[in-house]
Amino acid sequence: MYRPMTIACSFSLLIVFTHAVPQEFRDQTIDRKTPEWALKKINKPALRTGLEYLDKGLFENLPTVAYEAKEWFQEYIPQWCLDQSSNKDNGFDPAKDIKVYDIRYTDCAMPWVVCIHNDSPMDINGFAGLFSRIPVSSRSFVRHVLTVPGDSEAGANTDGDIVFENLSSDDVATIIHEVGHSLDKFAYDEQLSFSSDWVDKTSKDKSVPNTYAGSSAIEDVAESSIVATYNMLVPGGFPKIESRWVEVRNQYETVQTWQREKANTVMRPGGSCRKRFKNSDTVERPSTKRLLRGRWAPWRRSPKPGTSLPEGMEVIQPGHFESGRCVRKH
Repeated sequence: MYRPMTIACSFSLLIVFTHAVPQEFRDQTIDRKTPEWALKKINKPALRTGLEYLDKGLFENLPTVAYEAKEWFQEYIPQWCLDQSSNKDNGFDPAKDIKVYDIRYTDCAMPWVVCIHNDSPMDINGFAGLFSRIPVSSRSFVRHVLTVPGDSEAGANTDGDIVFENLSSDDVATIIHEVGHSLDKFAYDEQLSFSSDWVDKTSKDKSVPNTYAGSSAIEDVAESSIVATYNMLVPGGFPKIESRWVEVRNQYETVQTWQREKANTVMRPGGSCRKRFKNSDTVERPSTKRLLRGRWAPWRRSPKPGTSLPEGMEVIQPGHFESGRCVRKH
């Protein structure tokens, strides 16, 4: 159980998330070479406990994109969503509790396949509208999303797949944080949080943006992505709302520079949908097989949803990246 704080996050790069409910996540070592310093707590004071004071400006300056949401036939579910929701410790029934949707936005030829728990605070339209505020060139670095109920607003990113717990209708900052992890890992020619450029430039800063940013370089990049997005999009930028902005300037400006020079300004509205992950396999839900006179009747199946990449779409190659679970609000 996580401590009740405005921001109370546990972090380990060596985590494989095997449950849908974040409190149940278990640690498991994976084979990955990680710079030791990238996992260490940053010994600097935080400007604020959390970044909630940026939420309003972000929400008002990230426009929505039109979309169409289509529910899958009940027989089918992405393998990733099934894996996340089928562990008995969660108390979820993937055959009954999870609905699967294609969300097709007007700015991309390929839909996003998302899984919504029936008891999540937002229905599919609430989530689709909120997710549309993430510019498409950044949104493209997310494969699947699973939303689940919970006691806290939290998120966790595993290799471009994101679990959101208790996500509210205006919490675009939590989505930016988790997308920031995907960009850190997949958008550049090297991982920003592991780079000498990040170490050299941010070492000049006196503080970190908030408490959680101080937990590691990896989480600092994700939290600085929120600040960078605010600084780029909100009139007056970060200095207008934060008098001590100069103390973290190199962190958010380095994120902005890498986005602009290495990833074609991926957190600005507009952009293009040029690359995507391949979707996980579409599988049949275990308890939805149709029976005919007591026998399995395969000819009674509904059509299997198509999830292939459109012709010409560049494939984002998967890796092994797991963020910590960040609790933003209780």
